[in-house]
Amino acid sequence: MNTQSTPEGQSIARGLLNELVALARRFGKDPEFARGGGGNISVKTDGVLYIKPSGTSLASLTPESVIALDIGPLMKLLNAPPERPVAGGTDEVMQVALSARVGVPDGRRPSVELLFHALIPERYVLHTHPTTVNAVTCGARGAEIAEQLFGSSVLWIPYTDPGLPLARVIRDARRSHEERTGTAAPRTMFLQNHGVIVAGDSTAEIEEVSTALVAAIQAHLAKQAPISWGDVERLEPDQARAALHAVGPALRALLATGDRLKIVTFDDSPLAVSMAGSALGREFALGGPLTPDQIVYAGSFPLLAEVPAEASPDSLVDALRSAIAERSASEAGPPAVVVVPGLGLFAAGDSYAQADTVRQVYLDAIGVSVEAHRLGGVRPLAEAERSFIERWEAEAYRRNVAAGLPVAGRARGLVVVATGAAQGFGQAIAADLVAEGGHVVLADINAELAKREARALASAAGSGRAVGVPLDVTDDASVAACFDDVVRRYGGLDLLVSNAGILRAGSVTAQPVAEFDAVTRVNYRGYFLCVRHAAPVLAQQHRARPDYWGDIVEINSKSGLVGSSRNSAYAGAKFGGVGLTQSFALELVGDGIKVNAICPGNFLDGPLWADPDNGLFVQYLREGKVPGAQTVEDVRRFYEAKVPMGRGCTPADVLAALYYVVAQKYETGQAIPVTGGQVMLK
Repeated sequence: MNTQSTPEGQSIARGLLNELVALARRFGKDPEFARGGGGNISVKTDGVLYIKPSGTSLASLTPESVIALDIGPLMKLLNAPPERPVAGGTDEVMQVALSARVGVPDGRRPSVELLFHALIPERYVLHTHPTTVNAVTCGARGAEIAEQLFGSSVLWIPYTDPGLPLARVIRDARRSHEERTGTAAPRTMFLQNHGVIVAGDSTAEIEEVSTALVAAIQAHLAKQAPISWGDVERLEPDQARAALHAVGPALRALLATGDRLKIVTFDDSPLAVSMAGSALGREFALGGPLTPDQIVYAGSFPLLAEVPAEASPDSLVDALRSAIAERSASEAGPPAVVVVPGLGLFAAGDSYAQADTVRQVYLDAIGVSVEAHRLGGVRPLAEAERSFIERWEAEAYRRNVAAGLPVAGRARGLVVVATGAAQGFGQAIAADLVAEGGHVVLADINAELAKREARALASAAGSGRAVGVPLDVTDDASVAACFDDVVRRYGGLDLLVSNAGILRAGSVTAQPVAEFDAVTRVNYRGYFLCVRHAAPVLAQQHRARPDYWGDIVEINSKSGLVGSSRNSAYAGAKFGGVGLTQSFALELVGDGIKVNAICPGNFLDGPLWADPDNGLFVQYLREGKVPGAQTVEDVRRFYEAKVPMGRGCTPADVLAALYYVVAQKYETGQAIPVTGGQVMLK
């Protein structure tokens, strides 16, 4: 009888699973112990092993996602005659594990390391890859230091191919210890180049032991001499910014394999710069991977790309194209990490979350190399050990599961900068672009509101899918800083939605000059400045991939197509915006950039019109722009009556036009009215 058989047993199992999940999340959210989908956890009761699925992160584990397995068939396989040929155990282990499932199968796999979880007698087993512990397990003197610090309380397991071979080595090491000492095998095991296993009969015991291990090693490291990087090459700030804007966009295009460019995130933290810019750091970078997780998530080797500070955009692209092509044709395959001496490192993925995991895992590995070096030397995986992981189907499966399902939608994979996106049309556009698969930068002078809106979108869509950044479109330094942030975070952009705008109504004879200047600066100068900084990034992506086209779309207005009484500042700026759109389109077409404008009718329900204190309904009523109007509702009815379709414009109307101009391949320089028939082109 197992825990699935009786209500009492089911209640016990639910309680254990809740404790298991709490422990998994505690360590899964701690970057010291886990990155990406790495690490594993299990609990046993009444002959059933409950274990984390392959590719699922510890931090995201739920009671419902845990897989239940009958331990009997697993132990039978583990204890089968050793002469049975099981190459890594992939096929046979998974076949046995899937047939041992308790409950209705749903296609998910249990962790590839399920066998040692089954054989360890303690109720809970936590397997993590702490960066501090791995300074010992990946060190040339690892076994010696583990003995020095922990004596017989830790069992050292030499590196072994994962799966059935590793489980059998752990089983034999435990038996040998028990036979030799007459005592139970230690509940803690250091796996060379792999991490640590901590077993216990309570989650409190596992937490206490795990944190104590890290503290003891950190105390030992504190007594060691600090690392000396030697001379570290660093580009000057202006050179570094120019190189970032040249390399990031080029890598997005050159590493792309489908119809969307990669997300490429940049890191120039002190560790990244020291690693990229020193002889010792390059030795770490090129010395080979330290752990299976590093291979799975960041690849075995980075690409070291020399980028001369004086290189032209064309020559830089040619050099990167040649280096990536040579690397891709080799056994190593395309790089996930590109190291640029003097600058830092770039990490690539199909999403920000994936690229950031690559970055974190790789930098963790470099950090481990640093600490292992301080403890006497680094022990990378040997070629045979590395090759096994690279070719092992189970690890490919884990990598694919961790990557998640492909994102669908009309903005799938696009990086979008939307200005004025904290509220109104801009916020609605940003939200829909995220829902349609995009990575969206909500840029707004109201930075706090933009960040709050972005956090809400990202919490639903995923890490990095939306981010809020401060932007004053009238200030060149602010615009430059915004696009610096975009290139650092994503490598570049695919679409600029220039939406930021203000409206101040008033008669030409009475409107203050300061109001006129403010409207012109935001609506006209702001559009110019954003294109000024977006266009070189889009051009570099086209330079690296000539079939790629980027987009710039100005959210203009029907007032950019026809004059507007007592609204000359706004209409004049919007007329100018159409002129800029046509001029930009002619200039930038050779750089693979389409430039169009969308001219919406009145968004009567948005804050521009409906704000009770300073919306246009209030302004127009005050200015007497609507003859005979006594209330805000009179003003609203007046403007609705001007539209043949009888209503104001909505964000959905604008979005339909936006997706059209991005998708079409043969239009540039257009100003598209979305006015319900109120304005018709002649």
